[in-house]
Amino acid sequence: MVSAVLAFCMLVPAVAQCQEVLLPASWQDHSARAKAAATEVTLPFFDDFSDYSGAPAADRWAEGGALVNTGFGNKPPTVGMLTLDAYDADGRLYPQATTALFPADTAMSLPIRLDSLTSDDSVVLSFYYLPGGGSGNLWERVGDTPDRQDSLFLDFYAAADSQWHTVWCRDGVSEDTLLAQTGRSWQYVAVAINDSMYFDSTFQFRFRNYCSLQDNGKPGMAGGGDQWNIDYVVVDRGRDTTATPVFRDVAFVEPAPSMLAHYQAMPARQYKASEMADTIRMTITNLYSSVMATQYKYAVVDEDGDTLYRYDGGYENAPAYLPNGVYQTSAAHATPAVDFTFEAGNAPREYTIVHMVREGVGGDDRQQNDTVRFTQKFGSYYAYDDGTAENGYGLTSTASRIYLACRFDLNVRDTLTAVEMMVNRTLGAQNEAIQFYLTVWQADEDGRPGTVLYHDSERRRPVAGDFENYELEHPVALEGSVFVGFEQVGNNYINIGFDRNTNSADRIYYLTSTEWQQSILRGSLLLRPRFGGSSAEAVEEAEEESLSVWPNPASETVHLGVACRQWQLYDCRGSVSLCGSGDRMAVDGLPSGVYLLKAITPTGNIKMTKIIVQH
Repeated sequence: MVSAVLAFCMLVPAVAQCQEVLLPASWQDHSARAKAAATEVTLPFFDDFSDYSGAPAADRWAEGGALVNTGFGNKPPTVGMLTLDAYDADGRLYPQATTALFPADTAMSLPIRLDSLTSDDSVVLSFYYLPGGGSGNLWERVGDTPDRQDSLFLDFYAAADSQWHTVWCRDGVSEDTLLAQTGRSWQYVAVAINDSMYFDSTFQFRFRNYCSLQDNGKPGMAGGGDQWNIDYVVVDRGRDTTATPVFRDVAFVEPAPSMLAHYQAMPARQYKASEMADTIRMTITNLYSSVMATQYKYAVVDEDGDTLYRYDGGYENAPAYLPNGVYQTSAAHATPAVDFTFEAGNAPREYTIVHMVREGVGGDDRQQNDTVRFTQKFGSYYAYDDGTAENGYGLTSTASRIYLACRFDLNVRDTLTAVEMMVNRTLGAQNEAIQFYLTVWQADEDGRPGTVLYHDSERRRPVAGDFENYELEHPVALEGSVFVGFEQVGNNYINIGFDRNTNSADRIYYLTSTEWQQSILRGSLLLRPRFGGSSAEAVEEAEEESLSVWPNPASETVHLGVACRQWQLYDCRGSVSLCGSGDRMAVDGLPSGVYLLKAITPTGNIKMTKIIVQH
């Protein structure tokens, strides 16, 4: 059985049936292992994956391919989780990956010393799990739901017989099903370690999964998925498997947010105080059995370590999360005001926003999850995304060409030099054969892509994996609201990275027929326009690329002023309407409209300008 494609059909003319399609992401960044390696651990064993990301921490876990992240599961017990899926420790699909069932990730603990304990010590391993795929509205879901044939296992190792023993398992299930059955998404599991063969110095446990790749019959669609998320793993003595889980722990649930209203990052030159958010959202939980007084603060720190701003939300009561799933609701903690603006300037810079929550009376048993940080970057690129793709995005259409565009609003004129884009890895690298042209449009009066300002002259191919930098053939001076994207050749599935934890759907548009359609999918494309101008000189150099033509508007002949080596005239969709050389062009056979002229002058300079044909 193969998971269904998450697809959304839009009403367009029959000549170009089109769907926005989401698939599981097929690449993730498994960074260097956190913390120093160890050979064994002692009780208590605890990891809630809140203070690091990438590979599981080497002082608790052996290598095995699972990924520590903050994005694949909605509202975990505390911020961060461990995800098992179809990708190995290098972020690649496993060599044995297939659309049939195959073994994939393993998260195995280091040896845990139980040699001084017995079954009378009530040693229990507990954890929370959540299948991937999300719940609720289809267009807002995260990741991919395991199929019924897929599974998650918990095994214990016994040196007495040198065997792994499966002590718990779960077949594929959706979050919606668990919600209906239990009233909550994350499921708590407690397993007693009570067999005498486990009580030595070499006890280990491991999580492992079996999964199957999606394959929907179109190149680029066969990718990984079937995620299982795990959080708050505890092994300790003196515990009860039947008791309601209670931990004296006040913690953050979600990662720290950007302090900008729209972007996760933006060019230094483009930043203005008006880009700041009014408030930010902090999700804080109290895992204890009763109300706890908490203190919340945040601080803005510059690259030199100097604190530029402090916010103190004071003390507020945090209700117990269980049994009703309630988070901190006090505005001073949950939606603190942003009464701060970053310094404007052209130089690249970074700031760290440090958020802290503390239990204010008796102390907190777990301090790892009491601090979250966000790095606010002002460099050379815009980003709506947080850098991680929980899904893959693409369009299926009967049209031979597909256009995808994302809107960015420039505060000052600047020079676009490159576009960074992350494309997911797929089975057999099928999507790396797809061809596309980088394209830039000026926004029209309706806020949709309008006049083409730039279009590649040569086709490109995507490079799957991490962000790839695609340099433009020449810099383009831009101002106001613009759209950056590409024209895709053919209708196969390109599988561009899609971040489900930020939302810029209102700025994503696609075209397969005659009208641009706005996306309905919650998320952000991993597509980042990069600007070369941190100085006015870069913009001035780009402005010299403009070309004077006459008459304009024209109905018959356009004069260029110089005998150009070559020129091309593009229509509003980026298709070449005319090409030639010399100092004039005949436009009497073209439909009325706005066109883009790209010309190479006698000295080899590339110049571009708009031409209006009006009959």
